[in-house]
Amino acid sequence: MPNLNVYLVEGYSAEQKAALLQRMTDAVVTSIAAPRESVRIFLIELPRAHICVGGVTLELAAMSDHPGGPTVHVFLIAGRSNAQKEALIGGLTRAIDDTLAIPADPVRIMIFDVANTDFGMKGVTAKSLGR
Repeated sequence: MPNLNVYLVEGYSAEQKAALLQRMTDAVVTSIAAPRESVRIFLIELPRAHICVGGVTLELAAMSDHPGGPTVHVFLIAGRSNAQKEALIGGLTRAIDDTLAIPADPVRIMIFDVANTDFGMKGVTAKSLGR
């Protein structure tokens, strides 16, 4: 069920993006034991003019002053342990650093626990599917 929305400034190559998505998938599988086929990642590329850090768009700021690192929203069916979430945050951050050379400092990872009654698959709730 893990669904990830990755918000990233545009400009990376197709190869870098493919490597990022592969490494992020690996991080999810390894850290929370999710089945690989259930991991969905949506890469959302944004122009520099559409990202603001501290009131300044990246289009107008020097990258060193306002790094505007990626933000990742992770939606999980509730029930993962704090240790699993910590491992997931670390794994996703490392995947970003290793593939895009963006250090941990500007990266933001947010985990949203979704009740199994509030997530649907196959036209029914995750709870009704035993999840």
